[in-house]
Amino acid sequence: MDNWYEVRTTCDTNINVSAPISAIAFDPYQELLWTGNEKGRVTSHFGSGLHRYTSFRAHLNPVRQILVSDKGVISLCSDSVKMTNRRGLIKWTLSNEDTTDLHCMTYTTMPNSEILAAGKQHNMLVINVARGIVVKKVESESDIVVMRKSRLICCGANSGEVTLMDPRTFKVEHRVQAHTGTISDIDTIGNLLLTCGSSARHGNLIIDPLVKVYDIRTMRPLVPMPFPTGPCFLKMHPKLSTTVFIASRSGQFHVCDIGNTSDIHFYQVNTSSYVNAIDLSASGEMLAFGDAASFVHLWEDRKEAKINAYSNPIELPTIQTPPNITTSERSSLSLIGMPYYKEPLLSVWPSNMRFEVGNPPPKIDPDILNNMKMIDFVGYSPNPGNMKRNQVVRYSRKKHKDGTPKFRSEKERELQSGKTELDATSTKMPKYYKRVEIQYSRFGVDDFDFEFYNKSRYAGLETHIANSYCNSLLQVLFFTPVLRLITRSHIGTACTKENCLCCELGFLFRMLENARGRNCQASNFLRAFSTIPQALALGLFEPDEPDENTPYSMLIQNFNRFILEQLHQECNSNNNPRLLKSLPLEQTSHSMIQQLFGMQVASISKCQCETQTDRLTTSFVSHKGKERESKTKAFVDILRTSIQREIQQRAWCNNCQQYVPTIAKKIPKSLPPVLSINCGAGTSVPLEIWRTHDGQNAWLPERVSMDIDDDDILTVKELSSDAIVDINTSGSSKHANYELMAIISQVRVEKEIPHLVAFIKVPKSELESTSKSPWYLFNDFSVKNITEQEVFNFQGMPVVLYYSRVDISDLMDTSDLPSEIDKSILFKDISISKHHSTNKKSVDLLTPEELPQPGTLVAIDAEFVALSQEETEIRSDGTKSVIRPSRLSLARVSVLRGEGAKEGFPFIDDYIAASEPVVDYLTEYSGIKAGDLDPGSSKHTLVPLKIAYKKLRLLLDLGCVLVGHGLKKDFRIINILVPPEQVIDTVDIFHIKNRQRKISLRFLAWYLLNQNIQTDTHDSIEDAHTALLIYKKYLQFKSEGKFEKVLEDIYSEGHKHNWKPTHGMFPTSHIEGSSSSYPALPEMLETNTTEISSEIIENQNSETSETNFSQNK
Repeated sequence: MDNWYEVRTTCDTNINVSAPISAIAFDPYQELLWTGNEKGRVTSHFGSGLHRYTSFRAHLNPVRQILVSDKGVISLCSDSVKMTNRRGLIKWTLSNEDTTDLHCMTYTTMPNSEILAAGKQHNMLVINVARGIVVKKVESESDIVVMRKSRLICCGANSGEVTLMDPRTFKVEHRVQAHTGTISDIDTIGNLLLTCGSSARHGNLIIDPLVKVYDIRTMRPLVPMPFPTGPCFLKMHPKLSTTVFIASRSGQFHVCDIGNTSDIHFYQVNTSSYVNAIDLSASGEMLAFGDAASFVHLWEDRKEAKINAYSNPIELPTIQTPPNITTSERSSLSLIGMPYYKEPLLSVWPSNMRFEVGNPPPKIDPDILNNMKMIDFVGYSPNPGNMKRNQVVRYSRKKHKDGTPKFRSEKERELQSGKTELDATSTKMPKYYKRVEIQYSRFGVDDFDFEFYNKSRYAGLETHIANSYCNSLLQVLFFTPVLRLITRSHIGTACTKENCLCCELGFLFRMLENARGRNCQASNFLRAFSTIPQALALGLFEPDEPDENTPYSMLIQNFNRFILEQLHQECNSNNNPRLLKSLPLEQTSHSMIQQLFGMQVASISKCQCETQTDRLTTSFVSHKGKERESKTKAFVDILRTSIQREIQQRAWCNNCQQYVPTIAKKIPKSLPPVLSINCGAGTSVPLEIWRTHDGQNAWLPERVSMDIDDDDILTVKELSSDAIVDINTSGSSKHANYELMAIISQVRVEKEIPHLVAFIKVPKSELESTSKSPWYLFNDFSVKNITEQEVFNFQGMPVVLYYSRVDISDLMDTSDLPSEIDKSILFKDISISKHHSTNKKSVDLLTPEELPQPGTLVAIDAEFVALSQEETEIRSDGTKSVIRPSRLSLARVSVLRGEGAKEGFPFIDDYIAASEPVVDYLTEYSGIKAGDLDPGSSKHTLVPLKIAYKKLRLLLDLGCVLVGHGLKKDFRIINILVPPEQVIDTVDIFHIKNRQRKISLRFLAWYLLNQNIQTDTHDSIEDAHTALLIYKKYLQFKSEGKFEKVLEDIYSEGHKHNWKPTHGMFPTSHIEGSSSSYPALPEMLETNTTEISSEIIENQNSETSETNFSQNK
């Protein structure tokens, strides 16, 4: 031990953070040395080179001790204990009324799991390292300033006494008065205990020049070791059990053998100050000193010394390749390095040389520029007549960006009123036509103010869902009343197709009906749409990253044709209802979609050899062709030639047995109740032709008349509003008067991604009384009432038109639609799992006698898995913005009876089969594990999403009232909208409106029911049952008239416990005069594989069962 030498000295060069070193510790798991200074900063150094690794401010007061575990670094100051990971990220902080003057800490019998902290205070604290909470308090008889642990916990007191405690019971086993003054340091290894301290002599404390040695087994003193300069620090060698390092504050230290005090080696630390802390590495090869001048001195006894014999690698920053320099609007200018320059930059222009200049002139009317004539450099033009003499357009001196509020948590600055009509002289697109985006704050999507964008009673559809470009057409289909009735009737049938778009459309329409102006999502419909192979083959899916060239007009037109064809196939059956009164009896095989949208068209192909082939087809969408004369032709003429046309083409002739020129004709045989028209993407009709001029519609008629005569010649005429009343089509399929009901337009702003909006004429039966016109603009979740003039002053290119017959209510009879709802799904045990056992069930299915009635109380809870991770963006100013949150999917749903003899028993506990790859099962929060959602390996009741959704939809339609905790987010992910009168959410019941804190179910169960739930993971049956019991408690408090007091007590207790239930402890007598003996979850429900027998159900009603519930709790 005579070869120790100093190898490295380092200090913090930043004078603002440097301070005397107050604590030092080697890391037993990695090659790191940790130091803490008197400013509360903790710093780590790597290896023998003492390379700076991490540094962070841990405390406001001096760091008194550092302990290093495998999970992180624990630092202690006078009033707090904090645990961080090795990068400095905080895991937990403990600071309360129990931490008044802490001095030291050590591990208990459970290393890395519990620590014991003590100081000059009445109680020693046993702290759980994983959770950062005090699990036990031990009364202290003296002020403890230093602790070490071997077989017993050795505590050195300020009075000079050393006490030895049992690390399990914390009872004092031995005491020894080592010094008459205070203890400076102690250390222990095996059965040896060493102490150093001071003694009181003549009223002063003098450092004892001896290191006292004790045998722990007999508590007898052994031969002390002399240290003339005054010992202040002791460190036993971890491998040589009798070797000890003794150091003084002046920097002198000895290495000596306890059994041979004559074998001493003397060393001196090169310090200009005094030593505050020392530590010896676990390998015994390194010794570190920290002094009051903020220097760290490292000593070694060999070359290539290591802190540990075997160390874990440290975590290093990820080496990233240099990013490609982008030049988008959001790119930071700092991405591009500054070039070398010799002259001053423009950015250093002095402030006193800046002058405000005038605004640029307003844009000149294009009509004036088109008619302008030039003489020399002066241009003149006739007055277009759209303004009075000497009148100019009002021009604001400052243009402000649209300051629409995005978050409810922000201060509302919305204007209560404002001009919504288009200014006759304005050529600028109104802001509500532009693409709308959902902005996410730290509170999530619930903080986004959707109400700012929609003040009507009609629901908008959210974006940020794959293929949400379909929103505009979905809204148009919703405002087609007959189709809405067809889909509602369809979801009441026993449809077995998993990804049935007609079912999903019906579910979506039910949401939109119940929304009452709230925003909805078409996520389930679009998920089913994305699973259809034909849609992929037709290229109907939106690109992952759309750009300004994305052809949304073609996408929506193709989707319009696809969705009607798909609905026709899914709604077609052997016994189709006869909705169209004019439909001949022999054509009752037509599907309901055919009867509503189908146009019978005869396709005739005639060869030069006079061979003719006839074929009768059904067309759901008419295509307005690309006419060269579009600028001069009327719309009705182009529409007629698009429906009834004759073309020459080369086709195969069976008679000639070759491709020959043929004449192909398309002749309409009947007219549909609803006429869908695709306006030919890329048509040569310019936007100016579509727009209204001088208050008159120049091109697109609002009403048209169509007639097929006896010679199958189609005539299309434009009708005025007065002519509709006089013409009677008498429900004929060959004579029809149509009225424009919807327009889908593609809005394109320069250098921005185009998007689709829908103009919809709301039927009179659904129109708001305050509406200024029946026309509404649907721009995803932005809904706005607009005038008819604004509709025809197109701000975007029309791509899809919908016309409806004016006599459609008389023409269509929906009374034959099936109205009976199939309720058998609630009584069946459905599962697609290959390992599902019908003998063992986790639920007691409903019987027909138990069919819910309006107002029936049921408890519900759901669990979810993540299908995609959160997408974030770091902006140029360093702020983090959530672009798209993680996409969650329903994984499990449980529904329990809320009343009656079987109260608390589940009748639905379905796991949802995963149709998409799961990136995170969120097992800690959901209880779902890999394999639970796989039909090939799951042992649970596994069903497709549609089956689970249909059960919930049926419960709502039956009038059930759902009880649960935090249901708003659950319903949003499930994609179901529940009327407020059918929801009882305990998170809202036990909440004080003027406080931000929402109380967790776990804390409410701990406080109100004396139950510990969610200890290991979440279980939806347990959570639903707990929410039901808490609601029953609420009813009890309400009837006793003390609910408000209880709620205040809950908030008070929550602040006291940091909203975390104390393990093993329950609040006693927290509610005066109330009983806390509510039953816990019955044993039969605690495991999902326990068989439910009729005997258990019958025993539920007996007195024995009530006793068992009480004992079970």
